[in-house]
Amino acid sequence: MALQDRTDDNLDPETHRLCVKVAKLYYEDELTQQKIAQRLGFSRTKIHRLLRTARDHGVVQIQIVSPHSEYFELEHQLTKRYQLRDAVIVPSFPEGRELYLSLVRGAVSWLSPRLKEGIRIGLGLGRTISHLPQVFEPNGSVNCTFTEVVGAASDHNQEISSYNITSKMAELVGGKAEFFYAPTYVSSPSLKQNLISEPSVKKALQRARTSDIILQSVGPVDETALLYLHGCLDEEDLEDLREKGAVGDALGQYFDRQGKPVSTFTDQLMIGLDLEDLTEVPWSVVIAGGTQKAPVIAAALRGEFFNVAVTDARTAEQLLKEN
Repeated sequence: MALQDRTDDNLDPETHRLCVKVAKLYYEDELTQQKIAQRLGFSRTKIHRLLRTARDHGVVQIQIVSPHSEYFELEHQLTKRYQLRDAVIVPSFPEGRELYLSLVRGAVSWLSPRLKEGIRIGLGLGRTISHLPQVFEPNGSVNCTFTEVVGAASDHNQEISSYNITSKMAELVGGKAEFFYAPTYVSSPSLKQNLISEPSVKKALQRARTSDIILQSVGPVDETALLYLHGCLDEEDLEDLREKGAVGDALGQYFDRQGKPVSTFTDQLMIGLDLEDLTEVPWSVVIAGGTQKAPVIAAALRGEFFNVAVTDARTAEQLLKEN
């Protein structure tokens, strides 16, 4: 912050003098507006008006020094565009392990300063999420909890073992792991209803809903989708979802381009949190990248399922161009 001594051509000398006096008391002496009003014998409203006049006429010039990050402005624009609480932009790589690692490094850089005693971090499923333990290097031990937010005891989760992810994250920080002892995907709606009525499953769902932070990715409606790769969906199911307008999913729950949920038979078979639950969490973080995923990420952000986005630079630029 800098104060200019010269008189603005559009300010009379007395107003300029008052602006400088009030600005010095506020910015340099760090007095509150109320205390300045009491000292000078003005109303608090007049002090507020003088401070605004000082800024508008260049009497006070405030310079914001951004972090040394080439992506800071991109993060700011993305936050503003989708009304997010925060955004983290990382370097772009072709689809694959390097991109996943870049994304989770960004997620860890966001998560680490927020770890504190008693905090609960919910973990979803996904290829990107599975890379978290590889880059998670906390500065010290924190008595926090990592909990699963979807069922994980399924034979089709062999490629991505959420038990290992959850336990490894907890072990690395010296915290506690909570497991969701239920399948991700069951064979019938009646079986789902029976399972979620079980005390242990009901408790797991309650724990997941009390997460302070949830880390989750999103997937497209194509042959790369986890539910398709694990045999829960076939090509006919994918085509049916696309005909209904679905562009992607989070936690196995589908949504259209505008971020509105698309009802499908999988809703009655997935065990875990749903899209509405994501909107109730203080920090709901989507970790996803690759320009082919940009329409899916944009849709999820329009639906307000996430209030923090961790993505790569090229994808962020595409997100800003989305209608």
